[in-house]
Amino acid sequence: MTTDPNRPDMSDEEIDLICHGLTQNAAKVRHLRRLGLRVDRRPNGRPLVARIEWARLYGPAATSTPPAASNGPRWKTPVGAR
Repeated sequence: MTTDPNRPDMSDEEIDLICHGLTQNAAKVRHLRRLGLRVDRRPNGRPLVARIEWARLYGPAATSTPPAASNGPRWKTPVGAR
């Protein structure tokens, strides 16, 4: 199976892979909604999921840079130290 990242919605093959074992379209819609996705229906009843919706929940997490280490003075002292 090949995925087209330029396609705005997920293909039927991708949906079937996520909903492995489910054959009815209504069951697939319920399953995808339980996963937390916003799901519409195509005119033929199959689930319609936007690719960005899948990436929002299951895509790579946004990477944030850790705060820079400070080499400045430490103004707080341990309790009891003089």
